[in-house]
Amino acid sequence: MTVNGSVSGEFARMLDAARCALRAASPAPQDEETARQQRLGESADGQVRAEFGADGRLAAVTLDPRLLRLGTQEIGEHVVAAVNAAIDAMRAGAAPVPAAGDLSQLTEQLQEVRDTAVPRLGAFLQTLTEAQQRMARGGGR
Repeated sequence: MTVNGSVSGEFARMLDAARCALRAASPAPQDEETARQQRLGESADGQVRAEFGADGRLAAVTLDPRLLRLGTQEIGEHVVAAVNAAIDAMRAGAAPVPAAGDLSQLTEQLQEVRDTAVPRLGAFLQTLTEAQQRMARGGGR
């Protein structure tokens, strides 16, 4: 049996590739303004604004005072349009991947495995190689 010393290096490369794939799959952290924009909808050239909170519930509807010159039917239509635009913005910003916390925890665990297991694997393989060489020379211990 021949033990190849590059096995631990290959193992480390596979762990690094897995960590990179997890980072690529994780949604990028957002600042509050970007997140807020993804929950905002407007109509009537910005005179009606609807905003959903982070919890997915309608947080605010803002009407420009100039809009109040219109009839209630038309104002209602603009409010509905703004709310629907906010809903569409939330749906467009939704990521179909698991929460970033889940992936970041897994990424940290993979880094820990890489940092501890790879050196141990290398030492184990080195010990096996030395034992194999001693046996090949006909030596005992």
